[in-house]
Amino acid sequence: MDNIITGAIAVAMFLAFAGGLAESIGAVPFILIVVIVGAMLCIDFYQSAKEGLQQEKEKQSNSGV
Repeated sequence: MDNIITGAIAVAMFLAFAGGLAESIGAVPFILIVVIVGAMLCIDFYQSAKEGLQQEKEKQSNSGV
């Protein structure tokens, strides 16, 4: 659960930084790059969090038996 919290904070910080940078630069190619990388980051975070929760659930079910 700690990994999910710290991961969510890191994702939010990156998106805020990169989004602010893209807004201040204002170049369309850079904005597209930030949007694509941000989407890939969010997808990877979601998949990693889902996998981590599944492993944590398996670990708890195995230790309870």
